[in-house]
Amino acid sequence: MEERNTLQKEIILRTLCQMREHPTAAMVYEAVHQNHPTISRSTVYRVLAKMAREGKILRLEMAACDSRYDGQTAPHHHARCRRCGAVADIPAVEIAPPSSTAGYLLEDCSVVYRGLCPACQTAELSDSNALTGCL
Repeated sequence: MEERNTLQKEIILRTLCQMREHPTAAMVYEAVHQNHPTISRSTVYRVLAKMAREGKILRLEMAACDSRYDGQTAPHHHARCRRCGAVADIPAVEIAPPSSTAGYLLEDCSVVYRGLCPACQTAELSDSNALTGCL
């Protein structure tokens, strides 16, 4: 028997898909709560986790940060700013499987590039120029 699609699930999914910044569950909850204050935090977290398990959305596990969610499930990679933590979509490139898997049965591959987003590049350039001007 197929589980029915509730209005709350639709609201949560629609909100996630409108958020292009790959939000955390807390960010999705805040956005949902603005227009639908009766939807609880636990409902948002539970629905996001379930949709990620079912493959309806992506759950991005990144070192040193909360899980982020992505409504775009077509193959693509991500870039994460080392300064502000912003996450952006990057077109996918084909990655060959490794010749040795150390005995692991590989199931998935996720590519996250790390660097500086355009805003932080500008900020770092401004910071370095300000320091240079003081010398």
